[in-house]
This record gives sequence, structure tokens and C-alpha cells, in this order.
Amino acid sequence: MTHYFVDNRSQPDGAHEVHAVGCKRMASDKQYLGDFLSCEQAVFEARQVYWHVGGCARCMEELTASETARLAQLVFEFRPARA
Repeated sequence: MTHYFVDNRSQPDGAHEVHAVGCKRMASDKQYLGDFLSCEQAVFEARQVYWHVGGCARCMEELTASETARLAQLVFEFRPARA
């Protein structure tokens, strides 16, 4: 398992990047997401905080654009309703 973080400041395109621990591109202004088996799980968790999220190109090479789009749809469809 790996520790993941999300940048609190967005990129120029508006996305908040998710990074694995040790990534040299990780910002100092970040939020700890937790310990996950895959970057896909970390991106899903980050979407609970920020809607527009993407994996860092350097440390998350295995997360493709189609997987990111699929995760966005899952969060939208299965997010529990607030009472």
C-alpha cells in the first residue's frame, strides 16, 4: 500500500493533482488522502473533496483518462444523499 496526497491548489486547468508519497512534483500545500492499494482508489477518495481531480502524470502513469472519467461517473451516481 502507498500513501497518497492531493494538492490543495489547483493546476491551471482547474484540476487538483493526486500524488503518491515521494513524488517530486507534490506541492507543499497538500492534504493527506490515506493509504491505498492503487492510485485509482486515491483519486476516488480525492473526489470526495474536489470534483476536478487527476493523477500526477509522473507518479500515476497507470491511471488513464478513461479510468478517470469512469471514476467521475461513479462518484456522481453512487454518492450518498445528505439528509
